[in-house]
Amino acid sequence: MQSQQSINCITPPATIGILGGGQLGQMFAIKAREMGYKIVIFEPDHNAPARYFANHHIIAPYDCRKSLDEFVQLSDVITTEFENVPAESLNYLAQLKPTYPNYKAIQICQNRLKEKEFFGKTKIPTVKYYPINNKDDIDKVPANIFPTILKTSTLGYDGKGQIKIKTKEQLYKSFDLLKNVSCILEQQINLSSEVSVLVCRNAYETIVYGITENIHKNGILDISIAPAKICNKLATTVQDYAIRIIENLNFIGVLAIEFFVSNTNEILANEMAPRPHNSYHHTIESCYTSQFEQHIRAICNLKLGDSTLHTKAIMINLLGDIYEDNKHPNWNKVLTKFNNIKLHLYGKNIAKIGRKMGHLTLTGNHIDDLIEEANQIKELLNIN
Repeated sequence: MQSQQSINCITPPATIGILGGGQLGQMFAIKAREMGYKIVIFEPDHNAPARYFANHHIIAPYDCRKSLDEFVQLSDVITTEFENVPAESLNYLAQLKPTYPNYKAIQICQNRLKEKEFFGKTKIPTVKYYPINNKDDIDKVPANIFPTILKTSTLGYDGKGQIKIKTKEQLYKSFDLLKNVSCILEQQINLSSEVSVLVCRNAYETIVYGITENIHKNGILDISIAPAKICNKLATTVQDYAIRIIENLNFIGVLAIEFFVSNTNEILANEMAPRPHNSYHHTIESCYTSQFEQHIRAICNLKLGDSTLHTKAIMINLLGDIYEDNKHPNWNKVLTKFNNIKLHLYGKNIAKIGRKMGHLTLTGNHIDDLIEEANQIKELLNIN
């Protein structure tokens, strides 16, 4: 890594370019504007949530070279709010302006099989897995691997592109259901918990956040609990793995990594998200430096902020499921009852089943009390 003295910082009122304009881009843009930066978003959707907080909004496909050139001219530094932007576009932009994360890291994070192979090369344990590219690959799968989960190698998220498999016969049928695209078959294990860690790196230092425990429903994050209820030894292992991963990726920015904790206390890497992450939205209220500010600090080569958790927190995802006939839930039920919650709505026009519309964060001194309050809130808002 370079020394701090040899690095050029990018300071306000410079312009940060963001590929993508969803809720992560929105929260990133809000913090950047607070810090005095200007924002340009490159996002095909006219109604992107981040547009409200951007100085410029380029509406074009992510591989449109003419629009990418316009984007470069407006930006002093470039980043992305989601991993499925074309890596070729990132590579092109990086020839012209500082662009983080690097396209090689994005290529790994975009593909579940490449992720698993990367974990193996860096000596990070994972569940047993097999690449499935054709029926011959299925023939080679051992019978004792089941039960498993078949996942598309690319473009799957929030439970999409995933099927639980109990037998080889079911595997053949499920591969057909997924249109015979490149897949990865992962062994299911008995879990104690699922956790995530956020690690951040600029050109001269690396910092890691405390561990968050995650509870999913139907493949989508339901709630996140900070700090996670795992022992210090396991937490340290997770954080050490995270630092090893981000440094081997030569990654600049914030990187979220999800891990399984088995019922025998084995730590197994699951997947990475090369961006701010749903499970660390609580840092806006619970940490001295939120994940969004930290990402700005990293890509602009500012001194990284204090990642200490100064209050315990629970984050509740708010999905489109609770918007009956596309109408807002009765927020009055919770906003007039609890004095320790923060409501974040993303400004999306259409509510859909499974679509993330916002989140609630509860803060306090006792995690058991927060869990009880979170359950009350979920009942009041009909979050099943």
